[in-house]
Amino acid sequence: MSDSHEAATTPEGDSVASTSAADQHPVLVYTTWRLAIFIVVLVVLYLVGLRDVWLIVFAFLLSGIASIFVLNRRRQQAVGGLTSVFRKVNDRIDASATAEDDDYFGGPSAAAGESAGDNEPKAQ
Repeated sequence: MSDSHEAATTPEGDSVASTSAADQHPVLVYTTWRLAIFIVVLVVLYLVGLRDVWLIVFAFLLSGIASIFVLNRRRQQAVGGLTSVFRKVNDRIDASATAEDDDYFGGPSAAAGESAGDNEPKAQ
């Protein structure tokens, strides 16, 4: 029998740990947990006897306070996931800008030889 959490191997023979949905979408996991806590608090407050707008107001406030303590680790994972996504986007923007500058100035060596105030490419 094989375990579903076994590490996969690459063609080179390296062992690679398989990733779960929680590793790939930490913001989705955090949001799901936050919603679950809200629903649980909402049901408990309803059973206690709270009704109307106050039920939603208190459920929102109490679930928010509870999630600060209960979901601290999940929140940090979500922040890390968002940071890596924005870092990848910024890296692609930087690479695109560098490629555009290299095309305009004729390559990285030509750009280094020109003066800082000269924005026009040299005539050849």
